[in-house]
Amino acid sequence: EAASKRIHVIGKLLEQTFTGDLRNPKLGDQLINSGDLFDDSGTKVGVGAGVCTSVRTKESSSYMLECLLSATFDQGQIILGGEAPFPEPSVVGRFGILGGTDAFRKARGEAILVVLSNGDIDSTLDLE
Repeated sequence: EAASKRIHVIGKLLEQTFTGDLRNPKLGDQLINSGDLFDDSGTKVGVGAGVCTSVRTKESSSYMLECLLSATFDQGQIILGGEAPFPEPSVVGRFGILGGTDAFRKARGEAILVVLSNGDIDSTLDLE
């Protein structure tokens, strides 16, 4: 019988780039980032990375990204995917947990990522 598990981490960006012009995004522009993941006590517990591609620009209602993200821990990786608004403070992104590796190889569920005012990302992964 599978047990549910919640993982809560704070992501701190180390590197980020956007392949286009942020003031005038175009279809296919990419936001690429990586950083470290910390637990509630402030201990580094993993690394995260993501690639998001512009799929809707400001000219067509709202700017949206299609993302593929990974969170890597000692026990394995968790892979996330889905559509989200451009990350800025208070924005909430909801992603599906698509699977993973090692201890997370059968992972499914939902992840909620919230961009904090300091640019960190509060991440809650609910695994089924």
